[in-house]
Amino acid sequence: MKSPQFWLKQLRDLALISIVFYVMGSYLQRDMVTGPAPALSGIAIDGSQLALSTNNTTPTLVYFWGTWCPVCRITSPMVESVSESHRVISVAVASGSDTEVQSFMAEHQYHFPVLNDDNGAQSHAWGAMAFPAIYIVDNEGQIRYVTSGVTSTLGMKFRLWLAKF
Repeated sequence: MKSPQFWLKQLRDLALISIVFYVMGSYLQRDMVTGPAPALSGIAIDGSQLALSTNNTTPTLVYFWGTWCPVCRITSPMVESVSESHRVISVAVASGSDTEVQSFMAEHQYHFPVLNDDNGAQSHAWGAMAFPAIYIVDNEGQIRYVTSGVTSTLGMKFRLWLAKF
């Protein structure tokens, strides 16, 4: 049986690790836009017109990512899962030509819509400086939640659900 001292040290260490992760997350999210969502539109890599509209009937997950981003490789399969039941607009940042992004999407069997932000204008307008960056936009065009780094499918779906209210 472990002593109370052992458990107090474990609790202390867990609290310190939690604080470090909270501070790091806050630092990475410092530039992310909140409030009214900036304009987001363009020709998707498949040639279709893609736009974030303020008159949607459901919230939208806006996902900034890169083919070069190791953390995005963990998050993108979860975004793919979310896109099967929720509206997703993704923005590939500094990831090459439309053809290169299409090849990446096909290779990984991703089907969510993608705008190619090869010059960084969209990510800059949204304050997405740490990747992946995820925004939940409600049906009135307000950014309700922001996060950067790894997040779970359940976390994204839960925030999308909360944005309905």
